[in-house]
Amino acid sequence: MVAPTEYYNPPFPLLRRALAIFSIEGSDKNLLTLLLKIVGDGTKKLASLQAGDFLNMTGPLGQGFDTQIALGRKALIVAGGIGIASLYLLAEQLTQQGNEVTLIYGGRSAKDLVCLDYFENLRLSKILTTEDGSLGLQGRVTKGLETYLPDLSETNTAVYICGPNPMMKAVSDEIVPLGIPCQVSVETKMACGFGVCLGCSVKVDGQYRLACTHGPVFESAGFEWEEDSESRETG
Repeated sequence: MVAPTEYYNPPFPLLRRALAIFSIEGSDKNLLTLLLKIVGDGTKKLASLQAGDFLNMTGPLGQGFDTQIALGRKALIVAGGIGIASLYLLAEQLTQQGNEVTLIYGGRSAKDLVCLDYFENLRLSKILTTEDGSLGLQGRVTKGLETYLPDLSETNTAVYICGPNPMMKAVSDEIVPLGIPCQVSVETKMACGFGVCLGCSVKVDGQYRLACTHGPVFESAGFEWEEDSESRETG
């Protein structure tokens, strides 16, 4: 949960912004990278920070992806747009673990497929899709999934997904009936980030859970997608 210190003067902006840790780098692993999309005043102010500026940060928070479910399997990572922010560290860990990894990454256009250079340094295969056909296959991310589906089975693959809720639901609807282990990092509005405000509740296996503490990663098979689900593009 992050806010620029200079501007963090409640009541505005009242809330920190929920951001994934994109990468951890440096010889001493002391460089933490956050990836954000400007969608409102909060993210605009974060994006305007300069070298030497300070952040007001609480973290790390929540529960991440489980790489153990991919042991002895191929790993398929499916990303939509800024959802890639949650998936680079996962891809790095899976390749280090020895998994054969494939990334399917989709966006509206080529400019929405960001940080591809990071993934070039990992031992993985990529399938890129854009809705306007400016890069890779033309179509949504499910178009890329179509080319991969024939190779999937419940014994040889584990799937990890992050992106807009409608995209994650569409991919989950293809994967879950096959009995394949599948995890989603859900996007929902968060206020406190550590389970106090109860504002990020989602329904899993018929019970309400908090995305900030029980998640944001959940087993896709038990996650109940709501018709009016919103992406976490709250600014």
